[in-house]
Amino acid sequence: MKCAIYIRTASKNNTDYHLKTQSDRLKQFISDHNWQLYNSYIDIGSGPKNHENLQAMVEDAQNNKFDVILSTDASRLLRIPELSSKMKKLCKMKKIHIMTLDRSINTLQGNVDVISLYAWIIEQESTKQSQRIKFGKKKRLLDKQS
Repeated sequence: MKCAIYIRTASKNNTDYHLKTQSDRLKQFISDHNWQLYNSYIDIGSGPKNHENLQAMVEDAQNNKFDVILSTDASRLLRIPELSSKMKKLCKMKKIHIMTLDRSINTLQGNVDVISLYAWIIEQESTKQSQRIKFGKKKRLLDKQS
């Protein structure tokens, strides 16, 4: 099976370590299953503008360049609702499969609809985390002024 791996880290701290750890785990899984690595897609940073390689991977999936997307966990893969929706459609059309090492998603075993559930949960948590970060920054600024 031809496989694409998606690796992402939002943190600029220890970037090399986080990327290497994910890469090593994913490549070991591919080796253990005698799959073929098509390409590694890597994004670094947070925010909507830091997912260029995720977009490129989805485009390659649309062009049938590989059979399965592999990631360490759903939260790395399903951050962008538009792209999550495209990946789910590709799975439903049987153009690709998606697997995560944490076993939350495995469309090889069916249940493509779980992608929508995880995408929604991840979006909700991302929104809450963003609000917490903004609140913390505002509180620090107010504390400095008083």
